[in-house]
Amino acid sequence: MQKLVSEFAVSNGILKVVDGKPSLLSCTLLPSPVPKTLLHHAKNIQCDFNLLYHRVAMDHEFLDAILKPVVVVDPYLRSLWNIYSRIRTNQVTQDIVLGLNRSDYMLHLQEDLCNAKRQTLIHRLQSTKLAAQSDIETEDEAWNGLSIKQVEFNMIACSFCGLGQRIAPQHRIALSLHGISKDLNTRVPDCFSADRFSDALLSACRMYVEDCSRRSLVPTKVSILIVVGDNEGNIYDHRALIGCLLLKSPEVNVLYHSFNYLKTGLKLDSNFRLFVDNQEIAVVYFRTGYTPDAFPDEETWNVKYQLEQSLAIKCPCIQYMLANTKIIQAALSKPKYLSRFFQPDSASYVNILSTFVHQYTLDEEMEISDSTEIQYAVNDCLLRPDDYVLKPQREGGGNNYFGEELAQKLKSIITHSERKFYILMKRIQPYTFENYILNSSSMFEESKARKMVTEMGIFGAILAYLDTSPCLPHRVNIPFGYINCCSHCQ
Repeated sequence: MQKLVSEFAVSNGILKVVDGKPSLLSCTLLPSPVPKTLLHHAKNIQCDFNLLYHRVAMDHEFLDAILKPVVVVDPYLRSLWNIYSRIRTNQVTQDIVLGLNRSDYMLHLQEDLCNAKRQTLIHRLQSTKLAAQSDIETEDEAWNGLSIKQVEFNMIACSFCGLGQRIAPQHRIALSLHGISKDLNTRVPDCFSADRFSDALLSACRMYVEDCSRRSLVPTKVSILIVVGDNEGNIYDHRALIGCLLLKSPEVNVLYHSFNYLKTGLKLDSNFRLFVDNQEIAVVYFRTGYTPDAFPDEETWNVKYQLEQSLAIKCPCIQYMLANTKIIQAALSKPKYLSRFFQPDSASYVNILSTFVHQYTLDEEMEISDSTEIQYAVNDCLLRPDDYVLKPQREGGGNNYFGEELAQKLKSIITHSERKFYILMKRIQPYTFENYILNSSSMFEESKARKMVTEMGIFGAILAYLDTSPCLPHRVNIPFGYINCCSHCQ
């Protein structure tokens, strides 16, 4: 069965690059069991998160106050800030911004649940087969004690927007092969991430042309530039997205280039229009640049500056990248900061705040956690390290500390300036369920059932004007699609 489903996955293009060759992308044999009400809740608040981070990114005073202590100790963020400052000083050339975002959640079991209720919830969600064979439970009360908690909000190079759209049909095939066919289209809802991301990119191209007309410029045939790493392993995800785009609008030209190529391959004209390979670029879509190793030298940073300086619409713009840090997430988890962007009596404020776990900075100077909170969190973490996770400021996944490794790292940094580089978060307590991992090996041998936890990513797009006023004129702000990523438990 696993071999057959793996072959379907390959035929559906669920692939990655390994050693220069296509290989099956690791995915689950069956879809993850998730309560319908919680999936819908996560999708319904995506527009609020899109708008929240847009407002944060456009609030210079807030960015300056929150990021200043981190910029001092982090050379990568300092370089981003320097570009932002130069662009801001010289006045922003392009006032349209595009965000292709993904908000990641885990489903959290309330810690003070009575044992009977906890066991009932765990039983309902312990396997996909059991969930798929039971009736859809739409009553909110049935899932009391289970809530969505945000892991992170991603604003650059959101992975699997392309391949995510192919996973739902893949999982329907797998369930059918297992003899489960009841209400499959309802039980495994469609994901439209590739379609909607491509719609947003095309809308940005049209807005670029309109913007040029307002400036009395006559654009040539416009193109989309996708900036990728030199050794990109996730190229099939890119291809799935751009394939959707070209089917919708075959006249749009798409260029793939690395920062390294752009050192000599880009040109700005006197109006700051961007040209690459003699093609006018309407949108620059970054699929790299979220870690320091993407910028090995000053020449690469200069390429980044020129792209940000250009008239092309950036996805994401430099302000979005600065907003997409853990310290900003930690600040927004505090009512006093979140209320700067949403009224405390609004549904948006309540819904956003409910998704955050407790988060602590490790330095009082950062003005997010006071000395009492920090002391409590550090002491509690050293006593119960399994209840916390230590995360570096940057997005992009990985580099987190757990358990005893966390405790040792915390002890080593707490008296040094390096502590400003980290955020201490209460650990989300997800339920576990049984599933199987498909990968290149599963085409030749059966994998064993594993206990897993699921992480649910909700995609959304925002296309907006630079504006600090509360009444922002949006052209696009939509939620759509989802993807479940699983990790097996040790």
